[in-house]
Amino acid sequence: MKSLSETQIIRILTNQFSGQPGIPLDFGDDVSAIPFSSKTWIIVKTDMLVGSTDIPPGMTIEEAARKSVVATVSDFAAKGVRPQALMVSLGLPAPVKKKTVQDIARGLRQAAREYRCKMIGGDTNQADDLIIDIAGIGIANPKTLVRRNGARPGDIIAVTGLFGKTSAGLGILTSRREKDLAKYPSLVRAVRRPRARLAEGIILAKSSGATSSIDSSDGLAWSLHQIARSSKVGINLHTIPIASDVQRFAKEHRLSALDLALYGGEEYELVVTIRPEKFHHSKKRVPSLTRIGIVEKQSFGVWAHLAGKRTQVKERGWEHFS
Repeated sequence: MKSLSETQIIRILTNQFSGQPGIPLDFGDDVSAIPFSSKTWIIVKTDMLVGSTDIPPGMTIEEAARKSVVATVSDFAAKGVRPQALMVSLGLPAPVKKKTVQDIARGLRQAAREYRCKMIGGDTNQADDLIIDIAGIGIANPKTLVRRNGARPGDIIAVTGLFGKTSAGLGILTSRREKDLAKYPSLVRAVRRPRARLAEGIILAKSSGATSSIDSSDGLAWSLHQIARSSKVGINLHTIPIASDVQRFAKEHRLSALDLALYGGEEYELVVTIRPEKFHHSKKRVPSLTRIGIVEKQSFGVWAHLAGKRTQVKERGWEHFS
């Protein structure tokens, strides 16, 4: 019997709870919200790291623990909200070594300090695989929170960084080629030491220019499709910002740099749509912001005009159970 995909599993689960009163954010958004008052929402998010599927060769337990926090913080970044507190649930395979727990604690503490969050509690249990599940809690004004479904025709599509590093870096780590490990340290570092764009997300939300936002943890192409689907618009790309090391790596190994940039994941850049009259101001506040396309009034989809050719960008990215 064919296994369900991650998307199909989520759809079955969320269909059971759709239509509940008092739920202000759609299940398809990055975070969830609980209305506290007309001006205050409590923002919550949880993200799970599993050892066998989320820790590549070469990544330490300390780095994995830090990454688990980054993944949760990144979804807050996409909404322009700072998480105030974190909770962690650990599943640990027996026998548990003291060093393993110490490494996890160091990684969690490092990330909590990095993003100025307090670690306030959690749960610990025995499991067959390492599990680090991070729940984040924050507070937001609903008027400044940036959703996925606000993109409008004429808005500029922009991203906060370059793409393809984690796809290439993951290939290097899994192949364990010593030459590539030494030659492309920036690509390896992108996997082992990811960074959430929290400061940038908060600035963009406060600037009132961002109309929609998502992080690229599931891949650039997938993220663009989610904005297009949620906002019921089309997206037309005129450039894909690919890191120079990715270009060199792809050429050396006869890979498509474009595919590495579009269909990888866990890069944690922000993909945003911005009102055209606000883009210059947003760019001044967030210098890494790069324009890559425009929102169009057409049927849902993502297209790219590159090197004089118009091609459809596939709705593909990182997905468990695939």
